[in-house]
Amino acid sequence: MAFGESDRLVTIFSPEYGLIRAIAPGARKPKSSLRGRTELFVVNQFLLFAGKSLDRINQAETQYSYPGLGQNVCNLAAGQYLIELILALGTEASAQASLYELFTEHLRRLETEATAEDIYGHLAQALFHCLGAEGFAPQFHHCAITTQTIRPNFYDHQWRVGFSPELGGIVDLGNKEGIGPIPQMRRLTAMELSLLQQLNQAALPNPQQYLPAIARKNFRLWDWVKAENLMRHYAQRQLGKSFRAAVLLDSMWEVDF
Repeated sequence: MAFGESDRLVTIFSPEYGLIRAIAPGARKPKSSLRGRTELFVVNQFLLFAGKSLDRINQAETQYSYPGLGQNVCNLAAGQYLIELILALGTEASAQASLYELFTEHLRRLETEATAEDIYGHLAQALFHCLGAEGFAPQFHHCAITTQTIRPNFYDHQWRVGFSPELGGIVDLGNKEGIGPIPQMRRLTAMELSLLQQLNQAALPNPQQYLPAIARKNFRLWDWVKAENLMRHYAQRQLGKSFRAAVLLDSMWEVDF
């Protein structure tokens, strides 16, 4: 954001030090060497001088950037969505190397791999990976109550499994004796659970490669949208933050939850 007459106040995310707020002197001047280096999605090697309340950038050498994220509004909104997630997960004066690596890797995937058909799938997996790095990932393979493995049943159209943000995972709806009512439980179809169970993979798999034959013809883009929506609301609940860029992305896709 603007700071003073020509400076810029920036938030830096570092693997060694977490979140750092610093002044980029003169960065809003047209000919400033810091102008482009302090834009979104630019990775720099910084030389900082410590101040009483804010650090000050003395030098910046660009390592790489993600120009593809600015080529269309959807990719830009998706990238900003991940920035908001990192701002919520990041901490000051604390090393977060794993989270940093995941963040930069998922930005790369949004830039080079994500398509209009699977951008919500990439975002759902980015949410899962980043939350997992900080110990917040939900459980999609075992019942949060019984710890028993749950596998999607595509052969019963009425089959459902519950998801409880409060318990942090899925719930076997047929085995809740003695537990009592669970608030804010969402019912998931076999298709939804199958997609969510793939989010822990290193890369986003093609649903046509793991869905059973009976389910492949029924897969739609909307299924990835629902998976991302569940992960988003879970993340927002856990972090106490809402992601404004996600609302912008939904508006471009005319998604109404």
